[in-house]
Amino acid sequence: MNEARQYKIGLLGCGNVGRGLVELVNRNRSLIRERAGVDLSFTKILVRNLDRERPAVDRSLLTIQPEKVINNECDIVVELVGGLEPARTFIQEALAHRKHAVTANKALLATDGSSLLQAAASQGVQLGFEAGVCAGIPIVRALQNGLVGNSIQSIAGILNGTCNYILTRMIDGFEFGDALREAQDQGFAEADPSLDIDGHDAAQKLKILSELAFRGNIYPGSVQVRGIRGITAGDVAAAHQLGYAIKHVAIAEMHEQTVSLRVHPTLLPQTHQLASVRDENNAVLIKADAVGEMLFYGKGAGALPSASAVLADIVEIASQKRPEMRVPDRALATEPLDHTGQSYVRFTVERATAIGPIAAALQERGVTFARAANWAKSQFKEKRQISIFTHSCASSTLQSALRQISASGVLRGTTVVMPVAS
Repeated sequence: MNEARQYKIGLLGCGNVGRGLVELVNRNRSLIRERAGVDLSFTKILVRNLDRERPAVDRSLLTIQPEKVINNECDIVVELVGGLEPARTFIQEALAHRKHAVTANKALLATDGSSLLQAAASQGVQLGFEAGVCAGIPIVRALQNGLVGNSIQSIAGILNGTCNYILTRMIDGFEFGDALREAQDQGFAEADPSLDIDGHDAAQKLKILSELAFRGNIYPGSVQVRGIRGITAGDVAAAHQLGYAIKHVAIAEMHEQTVSLRVHPTLLPQTHQLASVRDENNAVLIKADAVGEMLFYGKGAGALPSASAVLADIVEIASQKRPEMRVPDRALATEPLDHTGQSYVRFTVERATAIGPIAAALQERGVTFARAANWAKSQFKEKRQISIFTHSCASSTLQSALRQISASGVLRGTTVVMPVAS
């Protein structure tokens, strides 16, 4: 039996994921040695506060000086500090020292992924980022390698565990605010949840996946983004009664030479593969020419699932089984999609007579509809809500009608609009 190769890790950041990585390496060190032929150990670990208690982490390895991690005798640098800076500088310095790097930093990957991959390739080292999207689901590896012989036509997924957890709790009757507080208590949502609930986290992940799937670079800001603020338990209940589930869905589609990318809440038929994804779980549905549809499903949040993905990158690089990186060298043209189909619309008004100008504005532009929910007093004094399902029409046509309705002065709150998937 060949002797295991010694492989040393320099760890930048020892928060939840960092501690999870240390735990997994310590717990499964012999298993990794047996399976992959590498013996992993840590050289130095960057922290912000040396006095903080970190159970099961060797205090002698801790430092507050990043250069002692990067310039130490490590073979690979793992960046888990998050954010754009100083994470970008840390990775650039590691690559400049011809060290492999692994990151779980989706914000950095969405902003500078291509330039970092090019820097790694120019130095003849690897950059792993499986944990940057969907935590423990091996979707990056599948797109980079497993599906390399396929022409990928579309990606549709639930990419944000916080949004999915909130919408799952709302099925049980929780209002948005209560469901969000529970998600924060469970550790699935940050104290400031804006990045998640406003859709930008899912948009970052969709950009990363799309660049891998369609083999090109996408200009920042190309993703149409809407979050889940404003969705009520009433919306969720109305959808459920008609056989739908409201999910926050990220979609990328290839149209000949252009790609459309969008993230928004959607009404999915309850028979849809993504409709049954609950709690903090993520799922990605890939459609390709050879394999047809493939569903990837698993934990999309949490310290150990993310640490597992980081560890998978480390082991693959350490065992020298990682294929040579293919760096995208072309820009992908993008265009917004004018969705044609049914939509769910919920208006908030004060008087029942508002249905007159609402219906007139819709019909004037050829938008016909069926009533989906009865008038009901909301919790806001005398304001009332009505939900409708439009018949199939272009989203631009519907938006034109909604602008006219808004200008009429009959509305007393934000209008919620969600496409209905077939």
